[in-house]
Amino acid sequence: MRTSHKIIIVFICLICSLIGFLVKIPVPLRGHDKLEHAAFYFLAAAFLHILFRKGLILILLILALFGVLIEYLQQVANKVMHSHIHGRFDVEDIQANLKGLAVYAALALLIFAFRYLGKSGDKKEDQNIKQ
Repeated sequence: MRTSHKIIIVFICLICSLIGFLVKIPVPLRGHDKLEHAAFYFLAAAFLHILFRKGLILILLILALFGVLIEYLQQVANKVMHSHIHGRFDVEDIQANLKGLAVYAALALLIFAFRYLGKSGDKKEDQNIKQ
């Protein structure tokens, strides 16, 4: 897939995310706000990491900044609209976002470590076969 196509996909997802974070959460989902934040950021990191394959640290940084920006935008939207559209700036939401990113980073690190160890194990076996 071309990089330009990947960027278009990311842009569409970004717009959908902005809209999603700025509207009120449906009543059945309101009790799980922090879990939803963590799950969204975990899945967003996985999606972007699969899409771009490299640059995990940059992906994590961008998503962390996006999480802070969304919290500020919620507060600004409430002031501009003179009504409570959705949430408010919430440090706990940012912490939940970071937890989702940290869990994904740990999982990605484990996968990388297993792949690396598997490759070095294969090389040792190849050397033993040649001898």
